[in-house]
Amino acid sequence: MKVIYGLGAFKKKLKDYAAVVTVGVFDGVHRGHQKILRSIVKTAQTRGLVSVVVTFAYHPSHLLDSSNKIPHLLTLEQKLSLLEKEGIDYCCVIYFDKSFACLSPEHFIENILIKQIKMKALYVGEDFLFGRRAKGNISLLKKLSQKFHFKLVVFRHLKINGRVVSSTLIRRLVQKGQLASAQIFLGRPFVLSGIVVAGEGRGRHLGFPTANLRLKERPLLSEGVYATRVLWKSRSYKSVTYIGTKPTFPRNKKKLVVEVYLFDFLKNIYDHLIEVYFIKKIRNDRTFRSAEVLKDQIERDVKNARFLL
Repeated sequence: MKVIYGLGAFKKKLKDYAAVVTVGVFDGVHRGHQKILRSIVKTAQTRGLVSVVVTFAYHPSHLLDSSNKIPHLLTLEQKLSLLEKEGIDYCCVIYFDKSFACLSPEHFIENILIKQIKMKALYVGEDFLFGRRAKGNISLLKKLSQKFHFKLVVFRHLKINGRVVSSTLIRRLVQKGQLASAQIFLGRPFVLSGIVVAGEGRGRHLGFPTANLRLKERPLLSEGVYATRVLWKSRSYKSVTYIGTKPTFPRNKKKLVVEVYLFDFLKNIYDHLIEVYFIKKIRNDRTFRSAEVLKDQIERDVKNARFLL
């Protein structure tokens, strides 16, 4: 998959092609998204076109409502990796700013999707909204598809176990620690990725050396201990992961940390990127009266995680 940052460069890259397009945030690249993505890939291959995803570097709420930013399920890098796995040919990443937010729905369709990307077909979900103040909707798209002669395909909400698959639902499930349910809608376990950095070394002193993650955003997950799997250099390792402020050692009470203890693992992975897949929450975070009591609890956590995994 070729990734193009910004609309200005897109016209040059696609000058010899026509495209089947889908547009959206695609946070989570969940099973509803996957249905649309696989359809545009299949259509593009059948009709001799290219499949194009137009997405955003971050959720538009980060610009439109800075006091109520919607947290991401995935980093941009994770999202691009998943789009590539779905077989997408091109991804255009837009940095949602004030000028883009002011584009009218008609301008977006005519001057960006048709003139720059040479769109021949547009695939979207039934609740798709676009353009200034989200005034563009499916009704308007139907009129524009007739005016500009592109095929419009609208997907009904995907339902699993009677519930509509959505990023909003998945965020809520992850925040509540309902990871098995979140996995059903995502189509895979919830994952955090980050660079391993040096911590305070408390885990090593307790007999459980941990990999401390540097994350781009505060994690969605509630504070506590989880049974996890770590992917590093294409290999999977069983692990237990702590998310919290280490209240037993209150020196940095407000600092949230993500610490991963990999079982039977002795390699130095500082400055390496790892992915942590969350399988099940073991317990909530709490304060222990001493380091020894905490060590005993960690031993039980590790035993529980080994059993669960």
